Amino acid sequence: MSNEKKTKNVLNDLLSKIDKVALKKTSNRMMIALKIGNALKNSGLSQKEFAKRLHKSESEVSSWLSGDRNFTIDTLTEISLMLNISLLDTSMSNVCTLPSTVFLPIKDKGTNAEISMKSQWTCHLGYIDCKSKVQKVG
Repeated sequence: MSNEKKTKNVLNDLLSKIDKVALKKTSNRMMIALKIGNALKNSGLSQKEFAKRLHKSESEVSSWLSGDRNFTIDTLTEISLMLNISLLDTSMSNVCTLPSTVFLPIKDKGTNAEISMKSQWTCHLGYIDCKSKVQKVG
């Protein structure tokens, strides 16, 4: 067996034993570090100047770029604003999974006539809004 094949088998064996959650966490930290590093490079900012603007130490910025750092939301927000990049997806596009319109047949207590309530569900900045209209059926 060649050395390359042995190395590949050992690597595959090691990867199969790694906790999937830990692997995803490491992958996310590395991707964020890569995004920050690329943004620094594209903006022409040095690590030293970047640290100074964020009131952080150079060693902290170095830690960010190593992929070892577990960021807070606040720190990611500050970095995003400083470098004009997106590090967090806080859009509501994948959060609201309710159907846009729901029809609920109900009985009017006064006349016992069947009516339908049409509800329109929409998402707005972290809350769900429901607007309902009651309509007589038939």
